[in-house]
Amino acid sequence: MDFLKRAEELYDWLVTVRRDIHSHPELSFEERRTSALVASFLEEWGYVVRPIGGTGVHGVLKRVAGSPVAAIRADMDALPIEEESGVPFASVYPGKMHACGHDIHTTCALGAARMLSEAAAQGLLPGGVVLLFQPAEELNKGAETLLLDGALASPKVDILFALHNHPSYPAGSIAVREGAQMAAVDTLKIAVQGRGSHGAIPHESNDPF
Repeated sequence: MDFLKRAEELYDWLVTVRRDIHSHPELSFEERRTSALVASFLEEWGYVVRPIGGTGVHGVLKRVAGSPVAAIRADMDALPIEEESGVPFASVYPGKMHACGHDIHTTCALGAARMLSEAAAQGLLPGGVVLLFQPAEELNKGAETLLLDGALASPKVDILFALHNHPSYPAGSIAVREGAQMAAVDTLKIAVQGRGSHGAIPHESNDPF
């Protein structure tokens, strides 16, 4: 199977899917229309599908027991931004927009899922495939809900692939590196307790600074 040729054959379909998702953006943990669309495609292509992590989708391509499993992950949520692009496929929902490219990520994963199902039908896959469509990436909660719901455990995933679009790179190019690639955000809460004193007796205070 020539994957590049097949991807080029699917180009018009991919554009249609991406524009449909782009025009119907859904915020974190509200991705019901998107997840329903994703699930319908996966089921059509022979994946065993279940909901995961609230509004996420978990799809497994039938595999031989004991074979290695690769997963592909894509995020689906949009941002609370008013779209002013003026394109024909702009958001139909006021105050919601796919401004971070998750419509692209979802479409890429669907394209891969479709081609992998075709490859499996031709006996070309030596292992299993899991498709993970993640909700709520923008809240930094979606990955946690997937893991707590067994996203990588049933079946056990041996390797996982994901991507993020980057407008500064030429179309059609891929950038990779060893180690950390993207930034992350964590929130810390620190409790500091001090004790005040009179200005004449500062040595009796406990200055936390």
